[in-house]
Amino acid sequence: MTNIFLAVIFSAALCAPASAQANSVKSEESLFLNLGKTGLGALNERDEKRKFLETVHLEKQKLQGRMLDSVYENAYEYYRNGNYEDAKDLALKILSIDPNYKDAHMLLEASNQLRGSPQPGMSEKLMIEDRFKTALSFYTEGRVVEAHDKMEEVVKLSPRNIKARYWLLKIKDDLKEYYFQKGTEAYAARDLKGSLDNFYSALMIRPKDARTIEWLTRIEDELRQQKANDMLKSALEFYAQGRLKDAYEGLKRALEVQPGDSKSTKLLIEVRNEIESGYLAAGKKLYGARRYPQAIGEWDKAKPYTANMAYLNKLISRARQQMKLESDAKKRRAEEAARRVRAEEEARAKEEEARLKAEAEAKRKGITIEEAVKKPKGVSEENRLAAQQHYLEGLKYFQNSNYDKARDEWTIARQLDPGNSDTASGLKRIEQILSGGQ
Repeated sequence: MTNIFLAVIFSAALCAPASAQANSVKSEESLFLNLGKTGLGALNERDEKRKFLETVHLEKQKLQGRMLDSVYENAYEYYRNGNYEDAKDLALKILSIDPNYKDAHMLLEASNQLRGSPQPGMSEKLMIEDRFKTALSFYTEGRVVEAHDKMEEVVKLSPRNIKARYWLLKIKDDLKEYYFQKGTEAYAARDLKGSLDNFYSALMIRPKDARTIEWLTRIEDELRQQKANDMLKSALEFYAQGRLKDAYEGLKRALEVQPGDSKSTKLLIEVRNEIESGYLAAGKKLYGARRYPQAIGEWDKAKPYTANMAYLNKLISRARQQMKLESDAKKRRAEEAARRVRAEEEARAKEEEARLKAEAEAKRKGITIEEAVKKPKGVSEENRLAAQQHYLEGLKYFQNSNYDKARDEWTIARQLDPGNSDTASGLKRIEQILSGGQ
């Protein structure tokens, strides 16, 4: 009764107006947005969104598959109870949603064949017998796949048919051998994917067959190696074009397919080192040009490719330290420039104050400003040097006790440079000696 109730609900839903369905059924995009609000967080990357939508689609297919299976059970129950009309209707509804639902096709064909029959029981037996003979005919002709499909229909439509069940098991063994043979033929023709499909079909019939498993293992290994070789070839082409990052990513994918491949591993290390060296060189060049933030940026880019993170961190630390030193030096220069500006402003202010005082003084004395600010003329450099020379000459005479000559030289020096304290002291000393003092 539960199955019948579900079938009624399903039929009612299918018969509902299209507008109601449009309002009640949400698109995958709206479903994604709603789920994003309920704890999934923001998915910013395009790949993440695509993968998530694929997951939603798969879950939707699973849900739809379970629903259709439930509806099929109801349709089959109608069929077994002789209600071929309702069985046909449900089968049609299933096929409107999933046209590839094989059992619904079978049930639709059988229901159409039996509905309206005056003796449905007899008609069903004749139909089953006819399908059974067709299956055996296919089998006799060597058409194993068609024989299996047809005999499987007989067993599904008539589960208690012992003869059909026996032949189905027998045909399954031959079908497994058929797929096995097809697999070996495809392998000989180097159609590895086709071979793999056939061996998997054989495995589905006999899941524990050791020969089939052995062949599958071999072919999957070869396919992985082939795929890895293709990726390696593509990576080498990228490398030849100078597209090092693309080559690096291609080699990583090749190793994911075939871990431990020595050629890919060796080339990956070389490409990684080359990428790192490029970033290191670019960073050092920028560092030399004192473009420290850009240099740090280049060294940061090298991190995913380095095997020596400590060295990169040292370079970055040095650049940051140099940035600080230069920033501090720049700050000091700015402060010094500001100090000089203030000093110049103060000097100009003092000069202006002195000028104003001079103007007032000149006005008071009745003289010109130039005369008011005129300063006494000092000793010229020439006189100062000459005075020093005479002082040295006088010092020689003084040391030789020729005090008169010494006094003459120092007197000349005194006249040339009145402010020379050494000359004044020397003359005073001579006067003391000549007067009898020591």
